[in-house]
Amino acid sequence: MIYFLSIIFVLSVLIFFHELGHFLFAKLFGVRVERFSIGFPPRLFGIKIGETDYCISAIPFGGYVKMAGMVDESMDTSTLTGAPYEFASKKWWQKIFILAGGVIMNMILAWIIFSALLYSEGQQIIPSTTVGFVQQGTIAEKAGFQVHDRILEINGKAVKNWNDIAQLYVANLGKRTVFKIEREGEVKEVVIDDQLFKQKNSEQLGLSPLMLAQIGQLVPDSPAAKAGLQPGDRVLAISGQPVTSWEEMTEIVRKNPEKPLEFRIKRGDQLLTLTITPAPTDEIDQDGKSHIVGKIGAWPYFESREIPFLTSLSEGFKNTFFVSELNVKALSWLITGKKSAKELLGGPIMITKMAGDFAKSGFASLLGLIANLSVMLAIVNILPIPALDGGHIGIILIEEIRRKPFSTKTKVKIQQVGMAILMILIVFVMYNDILRLLGM
Repeated sequence: MIYFLSIIFVLSVLIFFHELGHFLFAKLFGVRVERFSIGFPPRLFGIKIGETDYCISAIPFGGYVKMAGMVDESMDTSTLTGAPYEFASKKWWQKIFILAGGVIMNMILAWIIFSALLYSEGQQIIPSTTVGFVQQGTIAEKAGFQVHDRILEINGKAVKNWNDIAQLYVANLGKRTVFKIEREGEVKEVVIDDQLFKQKNSEQLGLSPLMLAQIGQLVPDSPAAKAGLQPGDRVLAISGQPVTSWEEMTEIVRKNPEKPLEFRIKRGDQLLTLTITPAPTDEIDQDGKSHIVGKIGAWPYFESREIPFLTSLSEGFKNTFFVSELNVKALSWLITGKKSAKELLGGPIMITKMAGDFAKSGFASLLGLIANLSVMLAIVNILPIPALDGGHIGIILIEEIRRKPFSTKTKVKIQQVGMAILMILIVFVMYNDILRLLGM
Protein backbone atom coordinates (compact mmCIF):
# COMPACT_ATOMS: atom_id res chain seq x y z
CA MET A 1 0.00 0.00 0.00
CA ILE A 2 2.87 2.41 0.79
CA TYR A 3 4.15 2.03 -2.79
CA PHE A 4 0.73 2.89 -4.24
CA LEU A 5 0.16 5.89 -1.95
CA SER A 6 3.72 7.15 -2.46
CA ILE A 7 3.58 7.12 -6.25
CA ILE A 8 0.16 8.80 -6.25
CA PHE A 9 1.55 11.53 -3.98
CA VAL A 10 4.74 11.99 -6.03
CA LEU A 11 2.97 12.10 -9.40
CA SER A 12 0.22 14.39 -8.10
CA VAL A 13 2.74 16.94 -6.81
CA LEU A 14 4.83 16.86 -9.99
CA ILE A 15 1.88 17.06 -12.36
CA PHE A 16 0.05 19.71 -10.36
CA PHE A 17 2.99 22.12 -10.28
CA HIS A 18 3.86 21.51 -13.93
CA GLU A 19 0.33 22.24 -15.11
CA LEU A 20 0.06 25.13 -12.66
CA GLY A 21 2.94 26.78 -14.51
CA HIS A 22 1.05 26.60 -17.81
CA PHE A 23 -2.14 27.78 -16.09
CA LEU A 24 -0.58 30.84 -14.42
CA PHE A 25 1.18 32.07 -17.55
CA ALA A 26 -1.97 31.50 -19.61
CA LYS A 27 -3.96 33.61 -17.14
CA LEU A 28 -1.21 36.24 -17.07
CA PHE A 29 -1.52 36.75 -20.83
CA GLY A 30 -5.32 36.55 -20.93
CA VAL A 31 -5.77 33.09 -22.45
CA ARG A 32 -8.98 31.25 -21.56
CA VAL A 33 -8.26 27.95 -19.80
CA GLU A 34 -11.04 25.44 -20.43
CA ARG A 35 -9.69 22.50 -18.42
CA PHE A 36 -7.05 21.90 -15.73
CA SER A 37 -6.63 18.13 -15.52
CA ILE A 38 -4.49 15.92 -13.31
CA GLY A 39 -4.24 12.76 -15.43
CA PHE A 40 -5.22 12.07 -19.01
CA PRO A 41 -8.81 11.38 -20.23
CA PRO A 42 -11.31 9.98 -19.63
CA ARG A 43 -12.41 12.50 -17.02
CA LEU A 44 -13.39 10.96 -13.67
CA PHE A 45 -14.65 13.86 -11.57
CA GLY A 46 -14.09 17.56 -10.94
CA ILE A 47 -15.66 20.94 -10.53
CA LYS A 48 -16.16 23.85 -12.90
CA ILE A 49 -15.29 27.30 -11.57
CA GLY A 50 -15.85 30.15 -13.97
CA GLU A 51 -14.61 29.15 -17.43
CA THR A 52 -12.32 26.34 -16.19
CA ASP A 53 -13.10 22.67 -15.46
CA TYR A 54 -10.75 21.50 -12.68
CA CYS A 55 -10.76 17.71 -12.79
CA ILE A 56 -9.10 14.37 -12.08
CA SER A 57 -8.77 12.02 -15.05
CA ALA A 58 -8.29 8.27 -15.31
CA ILE A 59 -4.73 7.85 -16.63
CA PRO A 60 -2.44 9.09 -13.84
CA PHE A 61 0.88 9.40 -15.71
CA GLY A 62 0.49 13.02 -16.74
CA GLY A 63 -1.91 15.94 -16.96
CA TYR A 64 -2.79 18.89 -19.15
CA VAL A 65 -4.15 22.41 -19.32
CA LYS A 66 -6.64 22.81 -22.20
CA MET A 67 -6.43 26.32 -23.57
CA ALA A 68 -8.81 27.90 -26.04
CA GLY A 69 -7.35 28.22 -29.52
CA MET A 70 -4.54 25.69 -29.15
CA VAL A 71 -4.09 22.39 -30.99
CA ASP A 72 -2.69 20.04 -28.33
CA GLU A 73 -2.87 16.39 -27.31
CA SER A 74 -6.68 16.46 -27.31
CA MET A 75 -6.64 17.13 -31.12
CA ASP A 76 -9.59 19.50 -30.55
CA THR A 77 -9.78 22.19 -33.24
CA SER A 78 -13.26 23.48 -32.42
CA THR A 79 -11.95 26.38 -30.31
CA LEU A 80 -9.99 28.01 -33.15
CA THR A 81 -12.21 31.04 -33.82
CA GLY A 82 -9.65 33.88 -33.78
CA ALA A 83 -11.03 35.37 -30.54
CA PRO A 84 -8.55 37.57 -28.58
CA TYR A 85 -8.65 35.21 -25.56
CA GLU A 86 -7.35 32.28 -27.63
CA PHE A 87 -3.80 30.99 -27.42
CA ALA A 88 -3.38 31.31 -31.19
CA SER A 89 -4.17 35.03 -30.99
CA LYS A 90 -1.28 35.85 -28.65
CA LYS A 91 2.18 37.11 -29.60
CA TRP A 92 4.85 34.47 -30.25
CA TRP A 93 6.89 35.32 -27.15
CA GLN A 94 3.78 35.10 -24.95
CA LYS A 95 3.03 31.65 -26.38
CA ILE A 96 6.57 30.50 -25.53
CA PHE A 97 6.24 31.68 -21.92
CA ILE A 98 2.92 29.87 -21.60
CA LEU A 99 4.38 26.67 -23.06
CA ALA A 100 7.53 26.91 -20.94
CA GLY A 101 5.51 27.64 -17.80
CA GLY A 102 5.45 23.99 -16.73
CA VAL A 103 9.21 23.63 -17.07
CA ILE A 104 9.77 26.87 -15.16
CA MET A 105 7.46 25.76 -12.35
CA ASN A 106 9.16 22.35 -12.12
CA MET A 107 12.52 24.06 -11.69
CA ILE A 108 11.09 26.41 -9.06
CA LEU A 109 9.56 23.45 -7.21
CA ALA A 110 12.93 21.66 -7.15
CA TRP A 111 14.68 24.81 -5.94
CA ILE A 112 12.14 25.31 -3.14
CA ILE A 113 12.40 21.68 -1.98
CA PHE A 114 16.21 21.58 -2.07
CA SER A 115 16.38 24.89 -0.18
CA ALA A 116 13.78 23.84 2.40
CA LEU A 117 15.55 20.54 3.08
CA LEU A 118 18.89 22.29 3.54
CA TYR A 119 17.34 24.86 5.89
CA SER A 120 15.37 22.34 7.96
CA GLU A 121 17.72 19.34 7.90
CA GLY A 122 21.05 21.11 7.57
CA GLN A 123 23.87 19.88 5.36
CA GLN A 124 25.00 16.36 6.18
CA ILE A 125 28.78 16.01 6.02
CA ILE A 126 30.66 12.71 5.81
CA PRO A 127 34.00 13.69 7.41
CA SER A 128 35.99 10.75 6.01
CA THR A 129 38.07 10.72 2.81
CA THR A 130 39.28 7.15 3.40
CA VAL A 131 37.87 4.28 1.33
CA GLY A 132 36.01 1.77 3.47
CA PHE A 133 34.55 -0.45 0.75
CA VAL A 134 35.21 -1.15 -2.94
CA GLN A 135 32.30 -2.80 -4.71
CA GLN A 136 33.19 -5.71 -6.93
CA GLY A 137 32.77 -5.26 -10.67
CA THR A 138 32.62 -1.45 -10.52
CA ILE A 139 34.98 0.96 -12.23
CA ALA A 140 36.55 1.78 -8.83
CA GLU A 141 37.75 -1.82 -8.49
CA LYS A 142 38.91 -1.96 -12.12
CA ALA A 143 40.78 1.33 -11.73
CA GLY A 144 42.69 -0.15 -8.79
CA PHE A 145 41.16 1.39 -5.65
CA GLN A 146 41.76 -0.50 -2.40
CA VAL A 147 40.22 -0.38 1.06
CA HIS A 148 41.96 2.18 3.32
CA ASP A 149 43.14 4.33 0.39
CA ARG A 150 42.93 7.96 1.51
CA ILE A 151 41.82 10.28 -1.30
CA LEU A 152 43.77 13.54 -1.30
CA GLU A 153 42.85 15.23 -4.60
CA ILE A 154 40.63 14.82 -7.66
CA ASN A 155 41.98 16.41 -10.85
CA GLY A 156 44.26 18.60 -8.76
CA LYS A 157 41.53 19.81 -6.38
CA ALA A 158 41.96 18.97 -2.70
CA VAL A 159 39.12 17.14 -0.92
CA LYS A 160 38.24 17.62 2.73
CA ASN A 161 35.35 15.17 3.09
CA TRP A 162 33.36 12.56 1.17
CA ASN A 163 30.91 15.21 0.01
CA ASP A 164 33.76 16.88 -1.92
CA ILE A 165 34.70 13.53 -3.46
CA ALA A 166 31.15 12.77 -4.63
CA GLN A 167 30.59 16.26 -6.03
CA LEU A 168 33.87 16.43 -7.94
CA TYR A 169 33.46 12.93 -9.37
CA VAL A 170 29.89 13.51 -10.54
CA ALA A 171 30.76 16.94 -11.95
CA ASN A 172 33.48 15.28 -14.03
CA LEU A 173 31.41 12.30 -15.23
CA GLY A 174 32.42 11.03 -18.63
CA LYS A 175 35.83 12.67 -18.56
CA ARG A 176 39.27 11.44 -17.53
CA THR A 177 39.47 11.67 -13.75
CA VAL A 178 42.72 11.48 -11.78
CA PHE A 179 42.58 10.63 -8.07
CA LYS A 180 45.64 11.35 -5.95
CA ILE A 181 45.62 8.91 -3.02
CA GLU A 182 47.73 7.94 -0.05
CA ARG A 183 48.28 4.17 0.35
CA GLU A 184 50.44 2.80 3.15
CA GLY A 185 52.37 6.05 3.39
CA GLU A 186 52.95 6.42 -0.36
CA VAL A 187 51.24 8.92 -2.64
CA LYS A 188 49.88 7.31 -5.82
CA GLU A 189 47.49 8.08 -8.67
CA VAL A 190 44.37 6.15 -9.65
CA VAL A 191 42.99 7.07 -13.07
CA ILE A 192 39.50 6.54 -14.47
CA ASP A 193 39.81 6.99 -18.22
CA ASP A 194 37.33 7.05 -21.11
CA GLN A 195 37.51 3.29 -21.63
CA LEU A 196 36.45 2.58 -18.05
CA PHE A 197 33.62 5.07 -18.28
CA LYS A 198 32.18 3.26 -21.31
CA GLN A 199 31.43 0.25 -19.11
CA LYS A 200 27.92 -0.41 -17.81
CA ASN A 201 26.81 1.66 -14.78
CA SER A 202 30.13 3.52 -14.77
CA GLU A 203 28.42 6.65 -13.43
CA GLN A 204 28.35 4.76 -10.12
CA LEU A 205 31.91 4.88 -8.79
CA GLY A 206 31.47 1.94 -6.41
CA LEU A 207 33.31 3.39 -3.41
CA SER A 208 32.03 3.92 0.12
CA PRO A 209 33.77 5.91 2.86
CA LEU A 210 35.30 4.34 5.94
CA MET A 211 32.82 5.24 8.68
CA LEU A 212 32.28 4.12 12.23
CA ALA A 213 29.37 1.76 12.83
CA GLN A 214 27.49 4.52 14.61
CA ILE A 215 23.75 4.96 14.21
CA GLY A 216 22.37 8.18 12.81
CA GLN A 217 18.74 8.31 11.75
CA LEU A 218 16.30 5.42 12.05
CA VAL A 219 13.46 4.57 9.69
CA PRO A 220 10.16 4.64 11.67
CA ASP A 221 8.76 1.16 12.44
CA SER A 222 11.88 -0.48 11.04
CA PRO A 223 13.46 -3.58 12.67
CA ALA A 224 16.15 -1.36 14.24
CA ALA A 225 13.61 1.09 15.69
CA LYS A 226 11.36 -1.69 17.01
CA ALA A 227 14.31 -3.42 18.69
CA GLY A 228 15.24 -0.26 20.59
CA LEU A 229 18.31 0.91 18.68
CA GLN A 230 18.82 4.67 19.12
CA PRO A 231 20.67 7.44 17.25
CA GLY A 232 24.22 7.69 18.55
CA ASP A 233 24.53 3.98 19.41
CA ARG A 234 27.89 2.48 18.43
CA VAL A 235 27.73 -1.11 17.13
CA LEU A 236 30.67 -3.14 18.49
CA ALA A 237 29.77 -6.67 17.38
CA ILE A 238 27.02 -8.65 15.67
CA SER A 239 26.39 -12.23 16.84
CA GLY A 240 29.90 -12.39 18.25
CA GLN A 241 31.62 -10.98 15.14
CA PRO A 242 33.52 -7.74 15.87
CA VAL A 243 32.44 -4.71 13.83
CA THR A 244 34.80 -1.79 13.23
CA SER A 245 33.07 0.06 10.37
CA TRP A 246 29.65 0.76 8.90
CA GLU A 247 30.45 -1.36 5.85
CA GLU A 248 31.28 -4.39 8.00
CA MET A 249 28.00 -3.96 9.84
CA THR A 250 25.87 -3.61 6.70
CA GLU A 251 27.61 -6.56 5.04
CA ILE A 252 26.59 -8.84 7.93
CA VAL A 253 23.05 -7.47 7.93
CA ARG A 254 22.62 -7.83 4.16
CA LYS A 255 23.69 -11.49 4.25
CA ASN A 256 21.18 -12.43 6.96
CA PRO A 257 17.60 -11.48 5.95
CA GLU A 258 15.00 -12.77 8.42
CA LYS A 259 17.70 -14.16 10.73
CA PRO A 260 17.77 -12.82 14.35
CA LEU A 261 21.11 -11.14 15.05
CA GLU A 262 22.52 -10.08 18.43
CA PHE A 263 23.84 -6.52 18.30
CA ARG A 264 26.38 -5.61 20.95
CA ILE A 265 26.22 -1.82 21.25
CA LYS A 266 27.70 1.00 23.29
CA ARG A 267 25.30 3.73 24.41
CA GLY A 268 27.14 6.35 26.40
CA ASP A 269 28.84 4.40 29.19
CA GLN A 270 26.47 1.43 28.83
CA LEU A 271 27.04 -1.84 26.98
CA LEU A 272 23.79 -3.36 25.72
CA THR A 273 22.70 -6.34 23.65
CA LEU A 274 19.73 -6.05 21.29
CA THR A 275 18.24 -8.71 19.02
CA ILE A 276 17.39 -7.36 15.56
CA THR A 277 15.97 -9.37 12.66
CA PRO A 278 16.84 -7.80 9.27
CA ALA A 279 13.82 -7.37 7.02
CA PRO A 280 14.03 -9.10 3.60
CA THR A 281 14.29 -6.44 0.90
CA ASP A 282 14.26 -6.83 -2.87
CA GLU A 283 17.25 -4.97 -4.30
CA ILE A 284 18.54 -4.58 -7.86
CA ASP A 285 22.32 -4.85 -8.26
CA GLN A 286 24.75 -3.29 -10.75
CA ASP A 287 23.85 -5.88 -13.40
CA GLY A 288 20.11 -5.25 -13.05
CA LYS A 289 19.53 -8.54 -11.22
CA SER A 290 17.15 -8.80 -8.28
CA HIS A 291 18.40 -10.09 -4.92
CA ILE A 292 16.88 -10.44 -1.46
CA VAL A 293 19.05 -8.72 1.15
CA GLY A 294 18.59 -7.89 4.81
CA LYS A 295 18.01 -4.33 6.04
CA ILE A 296 17.36 -3.01 9.53
CA GLY A 297 16.32 0.57 8.66
CA ALA A 298 19.25 2.56 10.05
CA TRP A 299 21.36 5.31 8.53
CA PRO A 300 24.98 6.07 9.47
CA TYR A 301 25.88 9.03 11.63
CA PHE A 302 26.74 12.22 9.75
CA GLU A 303 27.98 15.55 10.94
CA SER A 304 25.26 18.14 10.42
CA ARG A 305 25.99 21.74 9.50
CA GLU A 306 23.23 24.31 9.96
CA ILE A 307 22.46 26.40 6.88
CA PRO A 308 21.14 30.00 7.25
CA PHE A 309 17.99 30.80 5.29
CA LEU A 310 19.57 32.97 2.58
CA THR A 311 22.44 30.52 2.18
CA SER A 312 19.97 27.64 1.85
CA LEU A 313 18.32 29.49 -1.06
CA SER A 314 21.61 29.91 -2.91
CA GLU A 315 22.71 26.32 -2.16
CA GLY A 316 19.29 25.02 -3.20
CA PHE A 317 19.67 26.85 -6.51
CA LYS A 318 23.13 25.29 -6.98
CA ASN A 319 21.69 21.84 -6.29
CA THR A 320 18.94 22.42 -8.86
CA PHE A 321 21.50 23.48 -11.46
CA PHE A 322 23.74 20.51 -10.58
CA VAL A 323 20.92 17.97 -10.99
CA SER A 324 19.90 19.65 -14.26
CA GLU A 325 23.46 19.30 -15.53
CA LEU A 326 23.44 15.58 -14.68
CA ASN A 327 20.19 15.06 -16.58
CA VAL A 328 21.56 16.88 -19.63
CA LYS A 329 24.69 14.72 -19.47
CA ALA A 330 22.59 11.57 -19.30
CA LEU A 331 20.67 12.66 -22.42
CA SER A 332 23.91 13.41 -24.25
CA TRP A 333 25.25 9.93 -23.34
CA LEU A 334 22.04 8.43 -24.71
CA ILE A 335 22.19 10.41 -27.96
CA THR A 336 25.91 9.76 -28.54
CA GLY A 337 25.62 6.08 -27.64
CA LYS A 338 27.92 6.21 -24.60
CA LYS A 339 25.11 4.74 -22.52
CA SER A 340 22.23 2.50 -23.53
CA ALA A 341 18.56 3.36 -23.10
CA LYS A 342 18.24 0.29 -20.86
CA GLU A 343 20.79 1.78 -18.44
CA LEU A 344 19.39 5.32 -18.35
CA LEU A 345 15.63 5.13 -18.86
CA GLY A 346 13.27 4.31 -16.03
CA GLY A 347 9.49 4.42 -16.17
CA PRO A 348 6.40 4.28 -13.98
CA ILE A 349 7.23 0.89 -12.43
CA MET A 350 10.72 1.91 -11.32
CA ILE A 351 9.50 5.31 -10.12
CA THR A 352 6.81 3.55 -8.08
CA LYS A 353 9.43 1.33 -6.45
CA MET A 354 11.70 4.30 -5.79
CA ALA A 355 8.85 6.33 -4.28
CA GLY A 356 7.92 3.49 -1.93
CA ASP A 357 11.52 2.95 -0.85
CA PHE A 358 12.05 6.66 -0.22
CA ALA A 359 8.76 6.92 1.67
CA LYS A 360 9.94 4.17 4.01
CA SER A 361 13.10 6.18 4.65
CA GLY A 362 11.11 9.24 5.72
CA PHE A 363 9.20 12.20 4.33
CA ALA A 364 12.37 14.24 3.78
CA SER A 365 13.75 11.49 1.53
CA LEU A 366 10.50 11.41 -0.43
CA LEU A 367 10.65 15.19 -0.92
CA GLY A 368 14.23 14.83 -2.16
CA LEU A 369 13.02 12.31 -4.73
CA ILE A 370 10.28 14.72 -5.86
CA ALA A 371 12.87 17.50 -6.33
CA ASN A 372 15.09 15.28 -8.48
CA LEU A 373 12.16 14.00 -10.54
CA SER A 374 10.87 17.55 -10.97
CA VAL A 375 14.14 18.56 -12.61
CA MET A 376 14.07 15.45 -14.80
CA LEU A 377 10.48 16.21 -15.84
CA ALA A 378 11.48 19.75 -16.80
CA ILE A 379 14.44 18.57 -18.90
CA VAL A 380 12.39 15.91 -20.69
CA ASN A 381 9.49 18.28 -21.40
CA ILE A 382 11.70 20.89 -23.02
CA LEU A 383 12.94 18.38 -25.62
CA PRO A 384 11.84 19.30 -29.18
CA ILE A 385 9.49 16.32 -29.52
CA PRO A 386 5.96 16.92 -30.85
CA ALA A 387 3.33 16.75 -28.06
CA LEU A 388 5.91 17.84 -25.46
CA ASP A 389 6.31 21.47 -24.41
CA GLY A 390 9.57 21.71 -26.35
CA GLY A 391 7.83 20.43 -29.47
CA HIS A 392 5.13 23.10 -29.20
CA ILE A 393 7.80 25.78 -28.69
CA GLY A 394 9.64 24.50 -31.75
CA ILE A 395 6.50 24.93 -33.87
CA ILE A 396 6.02 28.49 -32.60
CA LEU A 397 9.62 29.39 -33.44
CA ILE A 398 9.42 27.86 -36.93
CA GLU A 399 6.18 29.75 -37.61
CA GLU A 400 7.82 32.98 -36.49
CA ILE A 401 10.86 32.39 -38.70
CA ARG A 402 8.79 31.54 -41.78
CA ARG A 403 6.33 34.37 -41.00
CA LYS A 404 3.46 32.04 -41.67
CA PRO A 405 1.52 29.71 -39.33
CA PHE A 406 1.09 26.04 -40.07
CA SER A 407 -2.37 24.94 -41.08
CA THR A 408 -4.61 23.35 -38.46
CA LYS A 409 -4.44 20.08 -40.38
CA THR A 410 -0.63 20.11 -40.26
CA LYS A 411 -0.62 20.85 -36.53
CA VAL A 412 -2.98 17.94 -35.88
CA LYS A 413 -0.71 15.61 -37.85
CA ILE A 414 2.35 16.81 -35.91
CA GLN A 415 0.55 16.14 -32.62
CA GLN A 416 -0.48 12.68 -33.81
CA VAL A 417 3.13 11.84 -34.64
CA GLY A 418 4.24 13.18 -31.28
CA MET A 419 1.67 11.15 -29.38
CA ALA A 420 2.73 8.03 -31.30
CA ILE A 421 6.36 8.64 -30.32
CA LEU A 422 5.40 9.13 -26.67
CA MET A 423 3.29 5.96 -26.61
CA ILE A 424 6.18 3.95 -28.06
CA LEU A 425 8.52 5.47 -25.47
CA ILE A 426 6.13 4.67 -22.61
CA VAL A 427 5.80 1.06 -23.76
CA PHE A 428 9.60 0.79 -24.05
CA VAL A 429 10.38 2.16 -20.59
CA MET A 430 7.72 -0.03 -18.95
CA TYR A 431 9.15 -3.07 -20.74
CA ASN A 432 12.59 -1.96 -19.54
CA ASP A 433 11.26 -1.65 -15.96
CA ILE A 434 9.83 -5.16 -16.03
CA LEU A 435 13.15 -6.57 -17.27
CA ARG A 436 14.97 -4.80 -14.44
CA LEU A 437 12.61 -6.18 -11.82
CA LEU A 438 13.03 -9.67 -13.28
CA GLY A 439 16.80 -9.24 -13.18
CA MET A 440 17.18 -9.56 -16.96
